[in-house]
Amino acid sequence: MLNGWKLRELRNTKGYTTLDIANLTHISKSYIEELERGTKHNPAFNKVVSLAEVLGVKIDELILRS
Repeated sequence: MLNGWKLRELRNTKGYTTLDIANLTHISKSYIEELERGTKHNPAFNKVVSLAEVLGVKIDELILRS
């Protein structure tokens, strides 16, 4: 499960907007916003990989641990 709060925190730390991330990952801006709000929880693995690469983090930093 993706940690939307962490995604938003990392994006803001890097100074990116959701549109910036959308353009860099080819994931729609609205989908990224849904991930950050927590209305989407389980994106495809390739999307998580793209987000991690753009944000310069390891995949496990974006995963919610229970």
